[in-house]
Amino acid sequence: MGNPKTGVMFHSGGGDHMDLNRMGQRLVRPAVESLRLVWYGWHACRRGIASNLYELGANEKVVQRILRHAKPHVTKECYIKAFDPAVLAAMKTLETTLDDFHKCSATVQQVN
Repeated sequence: MGNPKTGVMFHSGGGDHMDLNRMGQRLVRPAVESLRLVWYGWHACRRGIASNLYELGANEKVVQRILRHAKPHVTKECYIKAFDPAVLAAMKTLETTLDDFHKCSATVQQVN
């Protein structure tokens, strides 16, 4: 709105800043939770957007411009988290192991 470089990105209709925390609590959180996901807040949302854009092929400078960061190193160091296939595979194995452990634990509790 107004100046695209410094103007308000989300406004309430009258040119004032929109209360994003209130919008997150009233609209975004219920929508996310209806999908059986957890809402971790705007920072996590922006990190997810940055990481996914980067994974889809957007370069760091484009991601920086979308997030409207003044410094490219902030985007690269704090927002873009590259997906490492080895880490994802290890976490999947851990998840499966924990699920198996939970099932065994539930069975043992039933026997007792």
